Amino acid sequence: MMGVFVVLAGCSSGPPPVGGGDGGSGTETDGSTGVSVSGITAEPDDASGGATSGATTVADETSTGPAAPFCGDGNVDPGEECDDANADDFDGCRSDCTAVEILDPPPMEWTYFEIPGTQCLDGSPAGFGVSHNPASTDVMIYLEGGGACFNDSCDFTAFSIPFVPPSDGIFSRSNDANPVKDWTMIYVPYCTGDIHAGDAEQELGGQLRQFRGYSNITRYLEQWVPSFPADRVLLTGISAGGFGAALNTTQVANAYGDGVELTVIDDSGPPLSDDVIAPCLQTLFRDTWNLDGTVLAECPACNPTDFATDYLEHVIANHPNVRFGLFSNTSDAIISTYMGFGWGNGQHDNCEGTPLPVPALTYADDLSAIRADNEPEISTFYVLGLGHTVLRVGYNITFADGTSVPEWIGDVLDGQITHVGP
Repeated sequence: MMGVFVVLAGCSSGPPPVGGGDGGSGTETDGSTGVSVSGITAEPDDASGGATSGATTVADETSTGPAAPFCGDGNVDPGEECDDANADDFDGCRSDCTAVEILDPPPMEWTYFEIPGTQCLDGSPAGFGVSHNPASTDVMIYLEGGGACFNDSCDFTAFSIPFVPPSDGIFSRSNDANPVKDWTMIYVPYCTGDIHAGDAEQELGGQLRQFRGYSNITRYLEQWVPSFPADRVLLTGISAGGFGAALNTTQVANAYGDGVELTVIDDSGPPLSDDVIAPCLQTLFRDTWNLDGTVLAECPACNPTDFATDYLEHVIANHPNVRFGLFSNTSDAIISTYMGFGWGNGQHDNCEGTPLPVPALTYADDLSAIRADNEPEISTFYVLGLGHTVLRVGYNITFADGTSVPEWIGDVLDGQITHVGP
């Protein structure tokens, strides 16, 4: 198997060193960034996010007496931290009767939280940054891009880059044209190498790799939903984070529930068909990152070798109230090169030869098909050229058909189906 590391986005970040390193509570300032850094106390749990509790006793109701106390009976019994008699893990009380620590960061300041039970590619803890606006019930969740790791040539190192709070593009609070400038903002650095979609442990390149992007987000949601009550949520990201935003739509929608308006903006991570993402490459992604246990578990009808296209159809069919927008350059050079791992020696569905970029016309035709096949349900913004991503660099100056990217995002948030560009 041949392969090289491909950077999917020029701006990728990862979690900083956290004082103490033992998961204990406390807050300090990262001297290099001025960002408040907080630890969260939690009971020990496994890497995939399953917490444990000694309070789960099955009811034993007999004719000689009442049922014994058990987790889920609605009473906080000895050994339980909480018990709300339901199986909802996203209301502050998990279904195993362990409580979630509610986050209360300083208003309008970036604070980084390291979350116990999460892992980066190297096994170190993962986390996220928050700039909280207590006056807003709108929440933006942004997944960073950076690269991918799926073969022995893996050289993914984005997690080693210190967390830096964003201030540009869609994160700007001073840009009046930015439709989310007053929202609570959550920034997820990219440290897992699996387009935020995996839950697996693999040995690649002589090292043990933890692909926990999807299960990390599950753990994050347990804290985001009760800590930052929302009427509207924007799930977005660039490049690997654009793919991740799209592929996490179902679990985010399920965590927030039907009462929350969810919009997904996928920047440069298009749900390309197997004409571009060759079946052999999709199989490699599935096997390396355990997508059968994450994304495809949410979509049992998805074709395992055309899952990106089928997953979009699944979201549209099962979550009709979700608003979905896709931005892409028509011949995105980065994604074309990345998907070239399925175009060995320039031949489609050849993962053994020397990777060559997907032909530009094939890529452009697939983008056109995404728009044509889903025109009544999703919005698109296409720009001619080889460029890559827009939510950070070029956010205010990218136009097509006289429409700017912030204007288009505002329309998508308002529920308008809008197609901009070629």
